[in-house]
Amino acid sequence: MRSRHNPLQKPNIRRFHLALQRMAVDTDSLYAELGLDPQLMDTDGASISLLKHCQMMERAAEISNNRFLGLTLGLDSRNSELGVLSYMLSNASNIEGALDLLQRYVALIAPGSAISLLEEEDTCVVTFKIKDVPPSLCPQSVEMTLAQYVLMFRTVLNDNAWQPTRIYFEHSVPDEDDLQSFPLKGELIFGHYFSGVGFPKELKEYANNDFDPQLLALLESQVLQSTETLLNSDSLLDRIRLLISSNLGNVEVTADTVATELGMSRRTLHRRLSESGTTFNVLREDIVINVAKKSLSKTSVSITELAAKLGYSDTSAFDRAFKRLVGETPLKYRKKHRQV
Repeated sequence: MRSRHNPLQKPNIRRFHLALQRMAVDTDSLYAELGLDPQLMDTDGASISLLKHCQMMERAAEISNNRFLGLTLGLDSRNSELGVLSYMLSNASNIEGALDLLQRYVALIAPGSAISLLEEEDTCVVTFKIKDVPPSLCPQSVEMTLAQYVLMFRTVLNDNAWQPTRIYFEHSVPDEDDLQSFPLKGELIFGHYFSGVGFPKELKEYANNDFDPQLLALLESQVLQSTETLLNSDSLLDRIRLLISSNLGNVEVTADTVATELGMSRRTLHRRLSESGTTFNVLREDIVINVAKKSLSKTSVSITELAAKLGYSDTSAFDRAFKRLVGETPLKYRKKHRQV
């Protein structure tokens, strides 16, 4: 067990390490140049300083001859730290709710960063700043985060083609030739006094009518609790629990998808879990049933909707699983433990 996460550290660096390798970056040369241990970078729970992370991003962009490497990484949901938020964001009641969730999540995974929401006449801007690091030293890191903001909007709005109205950068303008390959649309403003993504103010009024606020609150609590546990632990089990919690409702979350996320084979994942005295299905069922029990007792969400939100193909499948693990049907459990 390690001490609480250092605010100046960048966690979950292995995910970033694997993303760089997918982008064909020569990570061995990169790490050698920056004095980093390649074996450490390929270790679960590894972390480096925010400043070193910024330096690594800048040098990786140079090595790959890709001025917008950060944007490319940020727009790829496999690389995005927001990937663990995708389910909750898609169920957020509105843009403001999504931003609030994002702020709380970033406070856990990157305490050395700051997010805020600015309002202008016809535009709102969600901003980002890496504290104590000059803008000139971290353009790639900032651009990656702004691209992740775009992913957040696309997820909440369920629109993969959504584009911001403006994108602001504190750092200086790139070369004209580089700008020709900029991967996002919208007005670009460089040398600004903040970095951020602008969107029409009316989007603040966007409402997602297909959500249950009580159930969403429980799901948010589950993921944020799992995230905080992970930041205080090197445990593979905690990492797996976070991945499962973050994707409740996604029927494609299997041992295969989690193994891929962790950069290991399915066989290795099962072996590691067996060494810990458990299985993937046991972990998943434990998380799902605990959320189900809280939802049945603390919310008025229908059992049909709850079954769908938790990834069951139909209500009968949820009923059978719940009765097998709890000893009674969801309806009987709700009648006994209802608090609303």
